[in-house]
Amino acid sequence: MRKGNIGLQGKLAFLMAFSTDAVFVLDDRGIIRTTNPEAGRILACDTATLVGASLRAWRTDTPIRPHPDSTRPDSLCYSAFFRRRGGDTFLADVSIASVVEESERTYVAILRDMSWHTEAAYTQSLAAAVFDNSMQSIMVTNAANRIVAVNAAFERLTGYSVSEVIGRSPNLLQSGRHDKAFYADLWHAVLTTGHWQGEIWDRRKNGEIFPEWLTISVVRDDSGAITHHVGICHDITERKESEERLRHMTDFYSALCQVDHLVACRTDPQALFEGICRTAVEYGHLQRACIAVIEPHAATARMVAAFSHAKEDMVLPPEETVLMLSQNAIRTGEIIVRQEGGGTVGGHVRPLGASASLSAGALPFKRGDRVYGALCVFSDEAAFFDNDLLHLLRRIAEDISFALDGFDQDTLRQAAESRAHYLAQHDILTGLYRRNMIEEAMGRQHAQGSQANTVYSLGLVDLDHFKIINDTYGHAVGDEVLIHTATILRGAMRHGDIVGRWGGEEFLCLLPDTKPDSALYGMERIREQIGHTAIFAGDQEIHVTASIGVASFPVDGQTIVELMTMADAALYQAKQEGGDRVCRAGSSPNIFLIGGQIEEALSHDRVVAAAQPIVSLKDGVVVADESLARLILPNGTVLDATQFIEAAAHLGQLQRIDQAIIAQAMRRCVERVKAHHAPILHFVNASAGLLAQAQTLAALLQGAREQGRDTGLTRDCGTPFVIEITERAMLRDRKAVRRHLEPLLEYGFRVALDDFGSGYSSFLYLADFPVSFLKIEKELVTRVTYEKRMAAIVRDIAHLGHDLGITTIAEGIEGADTADALLALDIDWGQGFHFGSPTLT
Repeated sequence: MRKGNIGLQGKLAFLMAFSTDAVFVLDDRGIIRTTNPEAGRILACDTATLVGASLRAWRTDTPIRPHPDSTRPDSLCYSAFFRRRGGDTFLADVSIASVVEESERTYVAILRDMSWHTEAAYTQSLAAAVFDNSMQSIMVTNAANRIVAVNAAFERLTGYSVSEVIGRSPNLLQSGRHDKAFYADLWHAVLTTGHWQGEIWDRRKNGEIFPEWLTISVVRDDSGAITHHVGICHDITERKESEERLRHMTDFYSALCQVDHLVACRTDPQALFEGICRTAVEYGHLQRACIAVIEPHAATARMVAAFSHAKEDMVLPPEETVLMLSQNAIRTGEIIVRQEGGGTVGGHVRPLGASASLSAGALPFKRGDRVYGALCVFSDEAAFFDNDLLHLLRRIAEDISFALDGFDQDTLRQAAESRAHYLAQHDILTGLYRRNMIEEAMGRQHAQGSQANTVYSLGLVDLDHFKIINDTYGHAVGDEVLIHTATILRGAMRHGDIVGRWGGEEFLCLLPDTKPDSALYGMERIREQIGHTAIFAGDQEIHVTASIGVASFPVDGQTIVELMTMADAALYQAKQEGGDRVCRAGSSPNIFLIGGQIEEALSHDRVVAAAQPIVSLKDGVVVADESLARLILPNGTVLDATQFIEAAAHLGQLQRIDQAIIAQAMRRCVERVKAHHAPILHFVNASAGLLAQAQTLAALLQGAREQGRDTGLTRDCGTPFVIEITERAMLRDRKAVRRHLEPLLEYGFRVALDDFGSGYSSFLYLADFPVSFLKIEKELVTRVTYEKRMAAIVRDIAHLGHDLGITTIAEGIEGADTADALLALDIDWGQGFHFGSPTLT
């Protein structure tokens, strides 16, 4: 008996020491007498606190669940929820057995934590639910790439049931659109990286081919060996259709723009018809386009133009089908559409016959007030046409009607009204977009580039010496040069590029998705083409060159203003280097370096006036001086105007320079009068920007009034100031210039027309504007001594000036022989280094 008791105590001690479950020794009231360390770990408390407590106190109020397979009458097995210290609950299996020791009955309770089993079961249940209820198709294959499981979404997507695919290879879904190399690369990626994802075309059970986005991942065991492959995919048919629809819309918008150009530049109806058919096919990615018409009193339609893509083995719709389609559209005056998968719109059309076309449409157009013909288009894509595409095609048909009305004199007025919209967007001479349209296009492109972080470039094209061509050959030839340049630019543009007329002889090219190097290369090709193409004016062969500045977003600027400034600076650099070249923004910092020097000089009063004398050619007496701008660098170096004026004009600093020089000239006038020197006239230059600023001119007038009070040279006795204006400033708006200057003229300011003979030399300036002095351009002056024709021109200018009461002044006199020749030609005054260099005042 004692031996048995010792054996029982030993077993219990062993159980308490080595059991991974909680072991409790209980009395007949369920009070814990002793327990093992695992009990404290499972219940998250110190073991000592368990002794003397009831085991029932650790159980929740949830009813216990007895185990039905418990057969021992002296034991109890059940499952129940227990609570750890801290409130966390867990499921446990409990087994309680009675033990008789020395006539005393005790109980041994063993508690096993089953939470891991619950979590595993929940995880497995959750995974099964996700697999079964996923909206994405899931397929699992074993290591031999045989299908072992698919979900319901797979069945819906492919049309195959589970029983039809289990044990088979996924190859049964292959569409045939991908070659062996594609699948070899796919599986190489799977085996080397553990996954692959991308777009793929598969085939459903019914034979339909569809696009899907597929992700393949591998599952490995503890040793790293592949046990399964998991493929997850979703149908992207709708996305592909949306992309295709967007492509169609973009292409047809381009086609519409080209048709607009054809309409604007039309020569005759036949050329228009052929051009529209070609444009519709090439830009709209159509299989074929045809135009058929019914002449007045004719019973049937006849085909007048057609264009098709030259593809091998292409089966085109027969002419009979085209004519039948056209006649239906012309007779009803409605759009007729027949397409596979999209039904018939607008009426019934019989099948297309032996043709590869799956979609066909006929769009009627008018000539005058009657339906005259139809544009027929064919595509090898099913359900090609939708309402948006039909709307664009209808606009093309309307353009045809508009063009035909333009050919008919009876509807000329209606055509002119319709064309007004086109002319609001296009330059009437060149047919290119107007400046406002290309500014809008730039705004859209810049917004897109900023949002999507994409690159685009600008090319600013300026014709070299265009003013000389106009002066030499006349405006008609100048217009031909502009049209010729526009034709080259238009032909050089890619699909999606935009070119417009930016100014007089300036053009702007907007190049989406174009990096700086590509833009530079493209503009260089344009420059070469312009320079290598001759223009004929009568028997004269004219060659034109162009300077081009290129800037790119975002490397050259973050805003449109910055980009245009950089392109303009690059163009300026190309001009400075002799023209007929392309410069990229940033290739030379000269203009901005000079601009910085100007800005710094303006801030520190180092933009100063240098006075050059103007003398009477009869007696050599100084009668006036001209205040010329000079810039003094911090090291004392003096820059003359030729070194910074052009840069100032490009950077918008010229107006401030003019203001500074005029203010200094006024102070010099006051100092001369106070020093009792003989009064002379003071000539000052006024840029176009200054003349456009009414407030600035008002301030100038106020300064003259104050100067008059100091010197006594008031309005009554005549102010000594003469404002020099170039023809370029006058060209902008002659009436506006006079309106702004009127208060100054009334006070006594006089006007000199500068550089006469270098521009248009329009007599209207002399007739309409109160010009008191006419300054003859230096080039004419220097050639009078050795060119009789130049001498005759200068003599006529002198006589014209005398007849109009205008004093003539010759600029750039370098020697006595020139001065004597000009005096003999009746020129009044002279200016140049022969009489004196500009001197800082």
